[in-house]
Amino acid sequence: MRIIVLLLLVLGFVRAITLEQALELAKERANQIRLSELDIKKAEEEIKRARAGILPQVSVSYSYTHFGQDLALGFTPRNRQNAVLQLNQTIFNKQVFELIKLANIQRELQSLIKEDVQRTLENQVKDLFYGLLYRKAIIKLQEENVNYWEENYRVVSAKFSVGVVPKVELLRAQSQLEQAKAQLEQARVDYLKALENFKALLKLEGDVEPEGTLELKEFNPKEEELLQALKEKNSTLRVAKKSVELAQGTVELKRAQNFPTVNGFANYQVFTGRRSFFGSTEQLKGYSFGVSVNYLIFDGFSREAEISEAELDLLKQKENLLQLEYDLKARLRSTLLSINSLQTQIKAVQSSLEFAKESLRLSTERYKLGVGSQLEVLEARANYNNLLANYYLLLYQYNSSLASLERLIQ
Repeated sequence: MRIIVLLLLVLGFVRAITLEQALELAKERANQIRLSELDIKKAEEEIKRARAGILPQVSVSYSYTHFGQDLALGFTPRNRQNAVLQLNQTIFNKQVFELIKLANIQRELQSLIKEDVQRTLENQVKDLFYGLLYRKAIIKLQEENVNYWEENYRVVSAKFSVGVVPKVELLRAQSQLEQAKAQLEQARVDYLKALENFKALLKLEGDVEPEGTLELKEFNPKEEELLQALKEKNSTLRVAKKSVELAQGTVELKRAQNFPTVNGFANYQVFTGRRSFFGSTEQLKGYSFGVSVNYLIFDGFSREAEISEAELDLLKQKENLLQLEYDLKARLRSTLLSINSLQTQIKAVQSSLEFAKESLRLSTERYKLGVGSQLEVLEARANYNNLLANYYLLLYQYNSSLASLERLIQ
């Protein structure tokens, strides 16, 4: 069922999309995820290539040579064939062993990078989605505002037609209506522009509309628990730790150059030759095997330089990890402060909204009855609009901050 819903979304047959559907679609179609999956496959191939160093190497060769009479001297037959079956086996090569370990670490690192990319993408999708819900709410507010000023213009027009109010009030009402229409159009443009960014991220076509509303979710965090979750689960931090492990593995790989290598070999050969100077040409067969030990005594300090470079890279990775830990902790504490502040602000605006709504109702009724002024109505409506717009903005920031906090502890 989920696959069918996603397919309909992609093809543009479903207008509404929930946050859960958007997150699922992002996992399926986002370019960053697909690139990470390709990097994982590439790392898996690197493991295979590294393991090839400890597997036996088997080769076969054949050659045919015809010697002219002037060159066929001594034991040399005029027609010579040579076939060799060769087997080479690494018995000990520390560089190969360390390379295999390094390839496995790289594979683990790519998996962690994919998870980190996915977490970052989820946070991006949530922020865009909440932004769309906020802009939808603003459109609704501006539509209500237009309706209000249309009704106000009708009331003022009726009063002007019977000579109750001067023409300047009619012009003011008309101007306010036109401003409201312009604000509504701007709100729709802002929404459509944000929607295009959202659709581009998810690779969607057709008309799509986010489903849901911004809400004040109760949240009572404990800083100690969140810091512990960050330390254990944060995907960016885990990538940095694995990068340190990879750098350590690179150091061990460079140090492995100081060890000797031991290789074994075995050959089976068939060739054309003579057993003696006066013998006839015949096919000679035989095998050979042996062991070779190689050790580089001096290379002009090249190995030492490579080891030093790898150790310096390791120190840089450790410094980056340490700084990242401090940065993430600071970001978490800052996000918590923002969440607590936003909760307080939202509750304060909720109380003010009730007062502003009642004030607007009274001002509107007073003006209709002829005991209030149009300036009083303008002020009451502007106050209500600003408070409600600020309320929606705070809800958006609050939900976005919760998403950022969730990103930090995953």
